Amino acid sequence: MNTLERAEELFVENKLSDALAVIQTLYDQSLPSSDRGRALAIEAVLLEAMDRMDEAHQLISAIMKEEGDDVAFVQAAGVQFAEMGAFPHAEIFMKNLCELTPEDPMPWYNLAISLGREGRYTEAITAYNRSLKIEPSFADCYFQKAECYSLMGDKENAVATLAEYVTNEPSDGEAWVDLGVAQSDLGRFKDAYTSFESATRTEHDLLDIHYNWAISAVRNRDLAQMERSIEAMQDEEPADWRTLIARADYEECIDNIWPAWEILMEAVEDAFDADPDEHEARDYVITTALHFVNRNKMLEHASELIDRIFDKALFSEEILGGLLVLNAKASMRAASYQVTFKADVEQSDNVFLDSGQRYIIYGVMADKPDLAVDAARDFEARCSDLEWTVDSVIQLSPPDEGMLGVYWRSNLLDRAPSA
Repeated sequence: MNTLERAEELFVENKLSDALAVIQTLYDQSLPSSDRGRALAIEAVLLEAMDRMDEAHQLISAIMKEEGDDVAFVQAAGVQFAEMGAFPHAEIFMKNLCELTPEDPMPWYNLAISLGREGRYTEAITAYNRSLKIEPSFADCYFQKAECYSLMGDKENAVATLAEYVTNEPSDGEAWVDLGVAQSDLGRFKDAYTSFESATRTEHDLLDIHYNWAISAVRNRDLAQMERSIEAMQDEEPADWRTLIARADYEECIDNIWPAWEILMEAVEDAFDADPDEHEARDYVITTALHFVNRNKMLEHASELIDRIFDKALFSEEILGGLLVLNAKASMRAASYQVTFKADVEQSDNVFLDSGQRYIIYGVMADKPDLAVDAARDFEARCSDLEWTVDSVIQLSPPDEGMLGVYWRSNLLDRAPSA
């Protein structure tokens, strides 16, 4: 891990002073332009997070006077600002880069990515179009542009964008799969099957193709297409989690609930034992099992699964969403609250924790602040034996219809979020 990556890691852990100290060790070093740009962005974001706004602005202004015409510097800084969520800075740097290199598609692409992360999808699409005007075969532009359309709810344009791309790049199997999924979302299942069939004529992962094909067939209640995909997956890799989930879906479709559950538990067992680097697949499998439990009203049979989730502290946003669906009740006046607890780790038996004050943050939907605290406290009681006290409760949204319960949990922090 290099110095910049270490500073980013400390920033994510909310160790702002430590991160700033790490960045400042670079002052006397000779760095490539791109590393200098990243360092500027990280330092500016850290200063702003520590409420040292004037210092951050003076830093940006002073360095841009010196390096504002260095393309590699400006691009790296803009991308780093976007990755750290400092979108106003990212936009300024990226627009500057567009002016510096008007014939390069990448600045427009990076600007579009940043705008998309802000939810400014229409502006992002305009920027993608500028990039595609310069480089019509820029594949990632098509994917990201289609994603913007999907997030806007404009499935028709999402399909049209992907169809335009695969017409020119028929060997891109991933794009054919994306097109098939988008067509399936529109209920155009025959078109989706055709797209998946086209994907099989490329070098794309056959399991990925047939798994998405099987999902489309499940939506269409098309047993023949499901059987076709499952047979292909069985031939390719019978023990893969995608094969197991597709088989479980098939059994559920023909009302064989218990065989489906048993097959799904095979996939879950493999997920718990998987390499930590495969966390996305693990979280997807576990969440799929939680939704299966909810659909089939099997909560009393899922206690072991839920206990293992808590024992392993698997609280990604996806898994928390599955737990929330499983346990929560709907409310017409739910608000989002940020609940911060603090504890003295000297109370803990965990020898790996240094002594001192520690914090943990929860996102909770609740009717009232005290109910948000209760929900977070009940959840944390299953995760640790520390004696947590309330540091702060902040309402993040006005009351609205929603599901009551925990939807987010932070890692252990060494400072409060406002510190």
